[in-house]
Amino acid sequence: MFDLAANIRSWSDLLRAKGDLSEPDIIELENHLKDEIDDLITIGLSTEEAFLISVKRMGNVHAISKEYSKVSTENLWKHLMLNPDGALDSGQNRKYIAMVIIFSLVSGTLFKLPELFGLNLLDSENGVLFFKNISFFILPFVAAFFLIKHQSPWKTPAVIGGIFALAWLLINLYPTYSPNDTEFLTALHLPLFLWLITGIAYMGINWKTTKARMNFIRFTGESVIYGTLIFCGIIVLAMFIQAMFFAIQINASWFIQNYLIVYGASSAAMITIYLVETKKSVVENFAPILAKIFSPLFLLVMLVFLGVMIGSSKSPFIERDYLIAFDFMLALVLGLVIYVISARNPHERNTVFDYINLALILTALIIDGIALSAIVFRLSAYGLTPNKVAALGENLVLLVNLAGLAWLYIRFFLNKFDFKKIEVFQTSYLYVYAIWFGMVAFLLPILFGFQ
Repeated sequence: MFDLAANIRSWSDLLRAKGDLSEPDIIELENHLKDEIDDLITIGLSTEEAFLISVKRMGNVHAISKEYSKVSTENLWKHLMLNPDGALDSGQNRKYIAMVIIFSLVSGTLFKLPELFGLNLLDSENGVLFFKNISFFILPFVAAFFLIKHQSPWKTPAVIGGIFALAWLLINLYPTYSPNDTEFLTALHLPLFLWLITGIAYMGINWKTTKARMNFIRFTGESVIYGTLIFCGIIVLAMFIQAMFFAIQINASWFIQNYLIVYGASSAAMITIYLVETKKSVVENFAPILAKIFSPLFLLVMLVFLGVMIGSSKSPFIERDYLIAFDFMLALVLGLVIYVISARNPHERNTVFDYINLALILTALIIDGIALSAIVFRLSAYGLTPNKVAALGENLVLLVNLAGLAWLYIRFFLNKFDFKKIEVFQTSYLYVYAIWFGMVAFLLPILFGFQ
């Protein structure tokens, strides 16, 4: 039986996902749609027929998506909202594909360029140097893709390019002394800082708005998912090449190590950006499903982890590797929590996944409390080091983020406000992460004498 209310909600959600209309505009359009449906039903059309015709009439003005299934009526109405002018879209698509190919080739070549001067960045002695500069092999091209696609005003690329150039200059002019802890911390935090800067190119002139930042968070999560899948495909391709040539007694390892991995990684990054940015209808249908699948699984793993930790003899106050595992789990879980928030319809009522998300947050808070206790213990026992300061700061930043989300979720469940306030809090907290990543990458080496 045709569910009119469910289809109207789905139509409104697609308008929200597009991001071009404010909520009052969407509500007004929804009312117009309902009025149109009522008029058509009055003259004798069925509910299903009235809905399809009304969507078609409004879809000529408010096109939402380019690719939808035509299998059933539930999806047919989406297809009716297509933009009939496909020539321009095809031309734009070829332009974006050309950009992906060019940027991938330039990025891979830039990675290989130091070898012309006898510097192999994959050597163990140059390993930290490579990781410290890895952001500059790909992120400037990702930013350029967004800037060109969105036709940004000249000030935006000038500011973003200036930040990239200044960051590159600083980290390569900084000296480094044994044991090189601050250099390693810079290599670890700089890509995160520059990714947030790249986010400004993605968001454009709306980068200060909650909606744009939430779209960037959603984009980041989807990019991680699809980038991982694409890179796994490259690894499979490498294994296939190795096996094929091994059959005729030719070792293809040199090609795989020196070219396929380098250009393949660059291509994987650019292809991921292209797919997530331009093929939203494919990504939006799949990525939220993954989030809903892995949320309960991560919660189960964390609960088991806490149980094993309490029942085992290993203590985070002594085991340094155990403490690192804590921090890694915290970052991973927080990323999943934020992605679930970004993939949620903010106008939907409480669902079971909201309660799972709150359980994830509360469990992560317990883990963060244990991690902070362990860090304070190690600071008092072994003294101040760059790694401990970075770990302390990161756990405090995560603690405030998790505590804020937990408090807001509880108030949301008590009907104190709508879900939008949670989104506003999380998107505003991106400032804190940007400031902290920048401090670790650029200020901490100075404070500890570049050691």
